[in-house]
Amino acid sequence: MKIRFKKVINIIILFSFIGVMLFFDISGIFLPDTEISYSERRKLAEFPEFSVEKLLKKDINGNGYFDALEKYLLDQFIARDSFRTLNVATRRYLFMQKDVNDIFTLNDRIFKMEYKLNEKAVERTADIYLKVINKYFSNNNANVYYTIVPDKNYYSAEASGYLSLDYDRMFSIMNEKLSGYNYIDIRGELTENDYYRTDLHWKQEKLFGVANKLLDSMGEAGNIKPDDYEYEIYEGFRGAYYGQAALPIEPDSLIYLTNNEIKNCKVFDYESGKYIDIYAKEKLGTVDTYDVFLHGPRAIITIENPSCTNVKELIIFRDSFGSSLAPLLLSTYSKITLLDIRYVSSSNLGRFIEFSENSDVLFMYNTGTLNTLGQGSIS
Repeated sequence: MKIRFKKVINIIILFSFIGVMLFFDISGIFLPDTEISYSERRKLAEFPEFSVEKLLKKDINGNGYFDALEKYLLDQFIARDSFRTLNVATRRYLFMQKDVNDIFTLNDRIFKMEYKLNEKAVERTADIYLKVINKYFSNNNANVYYTIVPDKNYYSAEASGYLSLDYDRMFSIMNEKLSGYNYIDIRGELTENDYYRTDLHWKQEKLFGVANKLLDSMGEAGNIKPDDYEYEIYEGFRGAYYGQAALPIEPDSLIYLTNNEIKNCKVFDYESGKYIDIYAKEKLGTVDTYDVFLHGPRAIITIENPSCTNVKELIIFRDSFGSSLAPLLLSTYSKITLLDIRYVSSSNLGRFIEFSENSDVLFMYNTGTLNTLGQGSIS
């Protein structure tokens, strides 16, 4: 009797499993495909177009038609993100893990743990700054400044019991190595609320205090006001941390600021050799929506403002945080050059850019970049 009962249970389990699998497979056929996975920050595979040629031949990577079909079925598996959310929620709320894969949340805001401080990388970054200054700006009367953009962990992580960088030590290293140059401290102009909830970046519409502090410190009148701009709003911004968190957190609103002066600027991208717009609106709604600001990572960009009567040039060595800040400084400078020494060697800058006399030069990378920039081969 017991053996018979056990067989019935096994049969029920087997057919239940088959039924569940069939449900997911059939549902996946009839439900519309998902175009983008925000959790993986990539486009998902589309149903492969069938042809006899594709069936018989493989591509240059050795993949055939059925490989493409398998990838499509895996990418479009129903409720794939829901299962991931269930996994994360179980670990956080049932097993009380404070973070999952270095991602944690505070007050409906997503953070990524940054730990620990890489002092050698920070020192080498400062040395790269000095190399650039000595090579290009020591003999042209440039006014050299530097600032450090704090990540949002600076305002919340340690106070909430999470591991974080030793920010005091990082700032101390930079100030010691660059003691002969002007440091602009912008930490007091920012709070946790000035950063996106689902992303690491700061919000452009919250940067008036930062912009004015920088301008005042560089000898220019910082008088940038919110009323000087039109506010363009994109709803549904899912930042870099949104997918990693795998939790039901509301997306952000992304705002970019514009006016006639910004619209009339000429922006040249040295990588493509083309003129581009300040705002890449085609990026809105993609996995890289923040790239709306100056088209994302670029080695060298120049912005010329024909409306500005001040003939002075500003040169910014920056990461992606500078992309959203630069448009706010255009009313003060007739030309702004943005360079990212993560993508172009400092030794080669002179091949592309002729640095003018009496320019203002600003080095501004965020704390996360400073903690890693000096690790690579870039110099």
